[in-house]
Amino acid sequence: MKKLVGLGVVMGTSVFVLSGCFSFIPSKMQEEAILVEKDKAKALEVDIDLGVGEMNVTGGAKEWVEGTANYNIKKLAPQVNYNLSGDTGDIEIKHKGSTKLSLSNIKNTWAIQLNDDIPMDLTVETGASLANLDLQGLQLEKLDIDAGVGDLTVNLGGDWQKSFTANIETGVGQTTVIVPSKVGVKLTTEKGIGSSTIEGLISKGKGVFVNEAYEKADVVLEINSELGVGDITFKLDK
Repeated sequence: MKKLVGLGVVMGTSVFVLSGCFSFIPSKMQEEAILVEKDKAKALEVDIDLGVGEMNVTGGAKEWVEGTANYNIKKLAPQVNYNLSGDTGDIEIKHKGSTKLSLSNIKNTWAIQLNDDIPMDLTVETGASLANLDLQGLQLEKLDIDAGVGDLTVNLGGDWQKSFTANIETGVGQTTVIVPSKVGVKLTTEKGIGSSTIEGLISKGKGVFVNEAYEKADVVLEINSELGVGDITFKLDK
């Protein structure tokens, strides 16, 4: 079973330059729907891959996935693939074409909402991008984030109902991760060339930190962080 939904709407125009060559006018700005409808799935595996642009991911979708993409280069249009195997729905959202573009004035913005009511494994990969992942309220079973070049904010705050593991690998840029205070947190960091700042967590030595709730917590977020060239900050929610 596969679903692919896209609705193009003319929005405006822009100009970009092929590096070292010549100027030309690309396609007009287009807006396209990102949609995966609800079905009989009891769990989801969601893979979002943004090669270049800006992205906001939140909860709150009534369907499995809802959202929009605005772009000015056809290769950057989102491709949404869905397969249902048994009780598990496999969702992949990626670009239709290569993102190895030597272009200036690229415009590409994805706004994606995920459903709060179904358990999911979530994988997010970003290239040259700005990404804001507000994952509060989702029913996460596992989280994997692989960031490239650009700034990244990950909000894991709030009162989680189930334990899960999050693996965060950063590249070049500034990363901020907000962790909960009401449930347990165990953070294990592997330092790279960049720097890390840990706010409000207790050091246990050898790159391990916990929050005050950890020792007596029934629900624990195990966060493994591998730092690249950039900077990363972990801080408690308010």
